[in-house]
Amino acid sequence: MAHSPESTAMDERTLADAIGRNRASRERFQGLEYARLRDTVAGYRRGSLVLPDGSVIPGYPSIGRVQSLGAGLRRHYSGAFWVEEKIDGFNVRIFRWQGRTYAATRGGYICAFSTDRLPDLLDSAILDDEPDLVLCAEIAGPENPYLEGAPPGVAEDVAAFVFDMMRTGRTGFLAQGEKMARLRDHGLPSAPIFGRFLPADLDALQALVLRLDAEGSEGVVLKGEQPGEGRAKYVTGRSNVADIELCGDQLLDLPPEYFTNRLLRLGLFVNEHAQAGDADLERRLGRALINGVTAAVDRSRTIGRVGRRFRCRFRQRRNAEAFMAHIKATGGQRVRIDPEMPRREGAFWVLEFERILERMTGTLANALSGASQYD
Repeated sequence: MAHSPESTAMDERTLADAIGRNRASRERFQGLEYARLRDTVAGYRRGSLVLPDGSVIPGYPSIGRVQSLGAGLRRHYSGAFWVEEKIDGFNVRIFRWQGRTYAATRGGYICAFSTDRLPDLLDSAILDDEPDLVLCAEIAGPENPYLEGAPPGVAEDVAAFVFDMMRTGRTGFLAQGEKMARLRDHGLPSAPIFGRFLPADLDALQALVLRLDAEGSEGVVLKGEQPGEGRAKYVTGRSNVADIELCGDQLLDLPPEYFTNRLLRLGLFVNEHAQAGDADLERRLGRALINGVTAAVDRSRTIGRVGRRFRCRFRQRRNAEAFMAHIKATGGQRVRIDPEMPRREGAFWVLEFERILERMTGTLANALSGASQYD
């Protein structure tokens, strides 16, 4: 992506028109009124935030997936590219506004959870020196409120991994060298950077991918160094099995493509990396396909519903309450929060809640009642 030469604010008329056309919406977080873009407006993509003075926190772009590593390198890269680890978490953009640091979700909401926990996750002093800088980070770990699973090395709570940097009001990223210098100089936690590769380095890159596969990592992100050469992600085979295993109890609540796409990616990975006949992989896939469903049946029998439990920690009660209000507003009847939440545990306020899997709950209740089904 090319850098814009100067920061560009959004004028009030453009924003008002976008809101009137339902392409943007007014939002509020603890006194900060902002707008989030629900569609591309004035060159800023969906998920961008417009602050009270018109300055824009750009949305983070989608990154295409290559499903054949060798063919993907030949097709997309003619020169050098950088390889970083793809972290299995959720994407936030961290920015400073009037002396306070915020974290925004991919969809453009200021996240009460991530904003609350920033002091535990990274030192944001770099934003004192460069207040227009935006840190793009993945927050990952078993105690996050958005998704199951965690990357290797994060056994509890959550951790942050900075992987890109942007500027307020500019569509583009800092160059790799500029980003790496800031990561180093400010001691920021980052996604592992494996180095600079050329398309001819396919064997070395394949060896790296197989090592990450064995370690349980999600995969890699490739970032082109030459103008016009973009980014691509490539996931490991076993990460597809892990996804199927984690989401097996959501068999009816997720679109069928969630599972079929992962089976296809796994087949392509196995073929490209000569893993056909890997007995351990085959056993893991078989367990992944059946264990989630049988666990869902067990929960339906014992408690009458199928759901996913989440637990997360907050420094401040008001942020836990703000997050509760957000998931109630966006989750409706699909979210169950115990009345005593949040509760104090040591230095934190703990929030536990359950997301109900409505289709699995209804279908299994019907099946276990003895009702007939016609195929």
